[in-house]
Amino acid sequence: MGWLEYICSSHMIYPRLVKMFYANLETSTTCIAKSYVLGTPITITPDLIAEILEIPNEGITNFHDIGRTEALGICLEQPNVNPIMNVTSSHLPIASRIILLLVTNTFLPKEGSHTLPFERDLKFVSCVKNGTPINLPYFIVNHILSRPNHTPYPMLISRIISFVLASLNVDFPDDEQNVKPSHKQLVNKMGLRHCGIVFEDGDWVKMHGRGREPVREQAHVGGGDDDDDEEEDDP
Repeated sequence: MGWLEYICSSHMIYPRLVKMFYANLETSTTCIAKSYVLGTPITITPDLIAEILEIPNEGITNFHDIGRTEALGICLEQPNVNPIMNVTSSHLPIASRIILLLVTNTFLPKEGSHTLPFERDLKFVSCVKNGTPINLPYFIVNHILSRPNHTPYPMLISRIISFVLASLNVDFPDDEQNVKPSHKQLVNKMGLRHCGIVFEDGDWVKMHGRGREPVREQAHVGGGDDDDDEEEDDP
């Protein structure tokens, strides 16, 4: 999908500036997020997201043409599924579970339980699995504009603020508070372990006690972590 660099990337987080961005975020009827930080206008468009993250700015911008039953079948890798079944992450094959983690943690992050995916999440996973191009920059901007109760994309927002301030030659506060991203904000071995998935003998498998299920070949994920240091949070 052209998103590997974004998945594996890490950036220092500026909590105060991120909160300032969301506090000043204007309502919008278009896919443009406007705010200001330290008195400087910050305008986020899909083009800017694509430029900073170096990801494609093309593909579908909604999932209206994808049915729930179709998405379930692709996610579960089963031809016949019950369209009204309540799906949890434990129902999914490992490849689908890893992609779902990326969706709920990185692409369209949400708070709370990640074991109960939204229908939108399942449709997103199904598109990734069948190779349907998704306009990720468009989805990111719209998710920012949805004004959720939490402040999603802290790494990305911090990165954009740094980029915009530097491009405008605005001095960045030397004493600005910054924190390293936690394992919950990165997709690596620790994050996968929290989902019951470990890397063992060259394959991603379910943790012992939950049954072993090798991941399919096309879903090999480095997760931005070093293979020889499973406890490391940084990608």
